[in-house]
Amino acid sequence: MRTAVVPVFVLLTVIAASFPVMAKTHREALIQRGLEATARGRYETALKDFRKIVDDAPGEPEGYFFLASVYNVLAGHFELPPYREGFEENSRKALAISEGRIKKNPDDAKAHMIAGLTMGMLSMDSVRRKSYIRAFLRSRKTTKYLEKSIALDPGMDDAYYALGLYYFWRVRAKWFRFLSPLLGDSAEKGLGYIRRTAERGKWLRDLARIELVYALYAEKEFEEGRRLVASLIEQYPEQPHYRFAFAESYYTEKKYERAKREFRLVHDHLKKKGDKISRLYANFAEWRIVRSDYALKNYPAAGRGALRFRDRPDMGSPLLRAVREAAEKLLAEMNGGEYSATKRILPPRRYD
Repeated sequence: MRTAVVPVFVLLTVIAASFPVMAKTHREALIQRGLEATARGRYETALKDFRKIVDDAPGEPEGYFFLASVYNVLAGHFELPPYREGFEENSRKALAISEGRIKKNPDDAKAHMIAGLTMGMLSMDSVRRKSYIRAFLRSRKTTKYLEKSIALDPGMDDAYYALGLYYFWRVRAKWFRFLSPLLGDSAEKGLGYIRRTAERGKWLRDLARIELVYALYAEKEFEEGRRLVASLIEQYPEQPHYRFAFAESYYTEKKYERAKREFRLVHDHLKKKGDKISRLYANFAEWRIVRSDYALKNYPAAGRGALRFRDRPDMGSPLLRAVREAAEKLLAEMNGGEYSATKRILPPRRYD
C-alpha cells in the first residue's frame, strides 16, 4: 500500500528569510501553522497559510514550494484540475527562483536545498505518471542539489530527510534496482538520513517520522514502526493516514487476522467523517480487509468484497481506480474470469 497510496508522503521544508526580524518571525509562524495543518490532514487550511507566505514575499521561493507540496498530496489523492495546476505552477516558480539564486551565488545552501526538494517532487510525479526516464534524470538533479546543500551546510537536517527518502526507496524500485550499486546507493545510508531528521529536524521532524515508519516496515522492524506511528496518532488523531499506517503494519507482517481487526477499526472510524480523504482511506481499509480474507483463504468473503469494489465509484481518485482494477484481477484469478454473483467462488488453482 505504501506505493499504491501514497508513493511518498508530502515533502516540506523551511527556507530562512533575509527579512527584518519581525517579518521573519511572522513568516516562520505561518510556516509552522501550515506544517501543523498539513500534519493534521487539514490541507485547505495549509494552502491558505502558505498563500499568505507568497503574498508576503512573492520573490522568495519557499511559499511556492510549500504550496506545490500540498497540491502534490491532493493531486495524488484526487484527479482534479486545480490540484494538478497548483502543483505544476508553484513547483515551476519555486524551482525557477531557487535556481536563479544558485546562478548568482553557487554557495547558497538554502537555494540548493529548495531546488533539490522541488526537483524531488517532480521526480516522484514522473514515477506516478510512469515516465521513468524523466524520473531518473530528475532524480540525478535532486541528489546533486541536496548533496551540495549539505556539503555547504552539514547542519541542514531537513535536507538529510529528503536525501534519505531518495536513497532508501530508490534501492527498492524494480525499474532502477540494477543500477543502484553502480551509483553508490545505499538503503542503510538512506535509513540513517531519515532517522537523523526524525530525531533532530526542526521543520520536517513529523514528516520524517511517518516516512521512517514505512522504512521500518520495509526493514521488518514492525514493533518500532508501530510505536512510532502510535505517537503520531496520539499527536494528530484526525490524520487518517496515520491510522491506516498503524493497521498496515500487521498486513505487511502477514498477520492477517490482526490486520482485519485493525482495518475494521480504521474503516468504522473514518467512514463517519465528512471529508473526502477520510472516506478514501476508509475505502482502502475495507480493501485491505478483502485482501486479508483472500490471504486467509476465506474466498467467499474475499469474492464478495472484490465484487463490491469492482462496481464502486472511484471518487475521481487514481488510487481507488487502482483498487477497482485489483478487484477485477482478484475475481478473475479466483474464478477463471467467469465470475457471477450466483456462482460459488472457487479458490485459485494453486490451492486445489
